[in-house]
Amino acid sequence: MTDEQKKGRLHRIRWWIIALSVFFIVQLIFFTIDGTSLEPNLNDSDNIVGKYADWLLESRLFNEWITLYSFPWFNLATILFVIFLLANAVTDIFSIKEIKQRRG
Repeated sequence: MTDEQKKGRLHRIRWWIIALSVFFIVQLIFFTIDGTSLEPNLNDSDNIVGKYADWLLESRLFNEWITLYSFPWFNLATILFVIFLLANAVTDIFSIKEIKQRRG
């Protein structure tokens, strides 16, 4: 294994450790805040992005299927982070397969 491959592998491992640590810390914060008076009070009446986000958060997806937390913004943030992690996992898997095919 060359030095460049070792550095790339260590970089990927370090990235995954940081990303998963941030994910679990944020989940711990969400779990602690959820259902308390510490939840943010969002006023999106003048914000067009906030109106579209409210439309998404009021859908069946976030009201019936994905109900990890009582505050829907926490559910949205969690799902977006999971999608981001899964996309990176798929990218890493395919890059590892390409490297193995080039060697083999």
